[in-house]
Amino acid sequence: MSLRDSPVVTVARRDLKEMLDSPIAYVLFVIYLLVTGYFFSQPLFIMNQANIAPFMDLVPLILIFLVPAVTMRSFSEELKSGTFEVLVTLPLKPHEIVLGKYLGCLGLVAISLALTLIYPVILTVLGRPDWGAVTGAYLGNLFLVAALAAIGVFASSVTRNQIVAYLMSWVIGFAFFMAGKVLVFFPYPLSSFFNYLGFDAHVANIARGVIDIRDMVYFVTLAGFFLALPLIHYEKRFGRQSI
Repeated sequence: MSLRDSPVVTVARRDLKEMLDSPIAYVLFVIYLLVTGYFFSQPLFIMNQANIAPFMDLVPLILIFLVPAVTMRSFSEELKSGTFEVLVTLPLKPHEIVLGKYLGCLGLVAISLALTLIYPVILTVLGRPDWGAVTGAYLGNLFLVAALAAIGVFASSVTRNQIVAYLMSWVIGFAFFMAGKVLVFFPYPLSSFFNYLGFDAHVANIARGVIDIRDMVYFVTLAGFFLALPLIHYEKRFGRQSI
């Protein structure tokens, strides 16, 4: 069986198509581009600087609001409408359903990030952006999206209410975001622990082009942990094995 025909890809493609067929996706695209466009244009018109760094520094905070809006429907909508019960009767294992929905959400957010590539392209016309720094910033934000999407899928899997799923995902994501902002309130080694726990240091390292295995392990572990929670829940509920 080819990768294209694998159950995980099939579920991901189905969910991504449903989201792209919905006007909600395009509303999110427009809102995201308006917000990011505002912060991108500020240095250009107010400080007369062709610099993408201030914009990229704000992207993680924007993503904390955007990603839950994408993931909140992943399980909640199907649980509410009853179509999830139909989905689990298909020859799909729980891990294929969870991973497929996760990849579908990841795909939509990746499209949102890709749309903002117009900003560094504009800077090439107005100045000489550091493409190494731009590439690092986008890579760091992709890792962040991978973690936030996993948190969102988990939140959506435990409630039928999309608003509750959004708020739960946002609160968890914001807690990880703030963990790196409160270092001054804690003595060492607690400050070191919170520094590692927060998103900031890891995204910043990757954005600087420092590819540290500890940053990779952080994002992979975080995403894996939150994806494992709905997987365990649905395996117990439907009595299936994921391996």
